[in-house]
Amino acid sequence: MGDPNNCLSMASAAVQHGTELGLTAIEVHVERTLRRAVTWDSKVVVSAVSMPPKQSVQAEVRVYSSLGQVGMAAGSASSASAMHRVIAKAIEAAKSASPNPHAGPADGYEQAGVGLGLMDRRSEVLDDEAREEAVNENIEDVRSINGVDPVSFQYTEVITERAYCSSTGVRREEKGSNYRMDGTVELSGGGHRVSQSVQSRLFADAASLPLGSDLARQVLRYRDPQPRPEGVRPVVIEPAVAARIMLAVIPAFSRSLVDAGSSFLADGRRIGSDKLHMIDDGLTPGGLNTRSFDRRGVPSIDLPLIREGAVGALYQSVEMARSLDGRPCGHQGAKGVWSGNLILRPGTRSRNMIYPDIGRYLVLDSLVDDGKSWFNLRKGKVRLKGHFFSGIAGSAPVYVGVHTIETTFVELWSGIREIANDQRRFDCVDVSSWVVEGLSLV
Repeated sequence: MGDPNNCLSMASAAVQHGTELGLTAIEVHVERTLRRAVTWDSKVVVSAVSMPPKQSVQAEVRVYSSLGQVGMAAGSASSASAMHRVIAKAIEAAKSASPNPHAGPADGYEQAGVGLGLMDRRSEVLDDEAREEAVNENIEDVRSINGVDPVSFQYTEVITERAYCSSTGVRREEKGSNYRMDGTVELSGGGHRVSQSVQSRLFADAASLPLGSDLARQVLRYRDPQPRPEGVRPVVIEPAVAARIMLAVIPAFSRSLVDAGSSFLADGRRIGSDKLHMIDDGLTPGGLNTRSFDRRGVPSIDLPLIREGAVGALYQSVEMARSLDGRPCGHQGAKGVWSGNLILRPGTRSRNMIYPDIGRYLVLDSLVDDGKSWFNLRKGKVRLKGHFFSGIAGSAPVYVGVHTIETTFVELWSGIREIANDQRRFDCVDVSSWVVEGLSLV
């Protein structure tokens, strides 16, 4: 007999309860997360401190009436009674919903769950000493470099168990791990401060990568800015910046936003250079956003979001896919699009090979804006405020301070003259440097 407290058993019991209530259809997604954290802040503690583990169990329920009404509710599923309350809320929501002829759980699709590398085999033997050591090593790495002070470091570990069941007979489950190290350092005596993180499915990656020393070396480069060159220059956008740009724009590829006029994109619209090609792959082995199914129980399919500079695909829900006689994309999250791993096609030449062809150039090394204030997906506008360097082939780039580029996503992507071959992974994005023309500093 299976464990009645695992996510699959809980989801199955919830579907059974909904069936007994006479619902036309019901689907349930249950997620249990066990979160551990180790924190260090220069103003609070001397060395890294392990926080008590936190566990939560959440359910997302969709119920369907014979009229095509849909009700959705989410909440705690820590007990059978709590789950029943979530179902009751969904039933109440359905009563006031307009009928949808395409409503209903997704059809069953083949699930690919083997070989995806979702779970670290070491997860069960890790202890607080190993976690704290990983944080303390980063702190000491920063302290060993003159001119830089550590500000804060935090290690976060999340073990997730998910399950999906529907009254149509679909049953899915998976378990995965995620390890993350966040760090912030600053120049001694004040001045510039930089933050960055490393993430992986494997503890060894997050614990062993030299985040602290990398941040220290980075912020040391942001001293003594020189005058910036006059005129419009080609801008080399570092892979880390390109990754942030592509992650920010992902919601705009939602068909629901496009149809509602809330996205600057349109199906098939040319939005950039033909050198720009991006695929969303939710099945990349070991990727941060790899999964065997989404919150509607649908396995991901590869989506060519940008195909040679044009919109090649849009994310679509179960209901939208049914209305278009197509297949749902398997990218539905709790609050809209749940992207997979974004893979941008690299070029064939190194930056050193490219530099002699472009004369004096600027390098956008990192962004300083956080949150969502630096882009607008309805209008397609983007503000790139960050640290810049000036360079020319054969000489080391010179720091020229913090400056801003105000442009649009289409102007930015259309100006891509070349993409280098220095492919790297940042978060869930595999991307290379871009050489962009036509951008002006304000």
